[in-house]
Amino acid sequence: MSTGTGSGRSARGRGRTTTLADVARRAGVSIATASFVLSGRGGLRSAGSPRTKERVRAAAEELGYVPNRHAQAMRTGRGGGIVLALSALGDPWGVSLTRQVRATALPHDLSTLVLADERWFEYLQGASADAALITSIDLTPDGPSLTRRLAAGTQTGIVAFTAQMEPEGFDVIASTPFAAMREAYALLRSRHPVVHLLAPHPVPVGDEPPRPRLGSFLDAAREHGDGPPERLVRTTEAGDRATYLSALDWLAGPDRPAAVICYTGYQAIALQRAADRVGLRTPEDLEIISIGDVPEESLYFGAISYFGVQDVFSRIAEVVVDRARDRTDRPGTLHTFEWELFPGSTSRDGAGIADGDADAAVPS
Repeated sequence: MSTGTGSGRSARGRGRTTTLADVARRAGVSIATASFVLSGRGGLRSAGSPRTKERVRAAAEELGYVPNRHAQAMRTGRGGGIVLALSALGDPWGVSLTRQVRATALPHDLSTLVLADERWFEYLQGASADAALITSIDLTPDGPSLTRRLAAGTQTGIVAFTAQMEPEGFDVIASTPFAAMREAYALLRSRHPVVHLLAPHPVPVGDEPPRPRLGSFLDAAREHGDGPPERLVRTTEAGDRATYLSALDWLAGPDRPAAVICYTGYQAIALQRAADRVGLRTPEDLEIISIGDVPEESLYFGAISYFGVQDVFSRIAEVVVDRARDRTDRPGTLHTFEWELFPGSTSRDGAGIADGDADAAVPS
């Protein structure tokens, strides 16, 4: 009678399903140890030494054993994976975060799955992941309430990326760029009579409140007596190509800006490329500061000045993987990430940084 779950053909060729007991017998370990190694919990001490884990995995491969993840999740409450609810795939920030989480999770036998839409609540209700990072909580009015419902009704460990919530049985990463937006505005305004914002979201009409990052820019403009603030916002369609094409028209037109804050890193990259295309020099003709990290591998023409968090991707990855590995009943932890300016070659603060010195401006 089988005591394990899985499917595959026996290496002995008898045609029967290979079980977890077969793998344990071949590796010379207990069924419990084989289960720990093959169920995504290989990072725990109960899974044995690295040599033992290697022996179990070799036996599984030799026998053609394939774990039944659904059955394991039903039995252990562990899915052996991490879900990243990022809402979009095109942003270099999300790509870099995914790459870092994957690199941090794999040594602990944890896989990484990316959700590229806003249906994170529906998916996570029925998922059996070990941990889930939700990054778009603050973008919808019911984001906080949905997060609380998930935390109360699922075995998945939640890590909430939000400025609105405190830990309530789940971890919270608080990383708000609102003060950074004001600081960027003041910095550029000290050198230019007009500062613009390049944003993927229009200024709302009527009583609808603007998104927090946009609202911070409008407040900063009002504080400096500039305006109407809404006229300082240049809106593009979301996406790097749409931003690039819009920026080409803007920079080649009669109302060419001299100082621009970019809502996101990918918009700063697109604006920098457009400036090079029309023959503008940064920072002499155009100063650019991004609100948000600009991954080094996305740069084409030197480091972009930006406000961001030191080692942000590795720090987020450590929080998420730690939550996946430690599924004990705990109240949750607040992780506060402070923003700072990383001068690059697109603003006068870092104009002396050459292309070859990009590593000094952009954290690895």
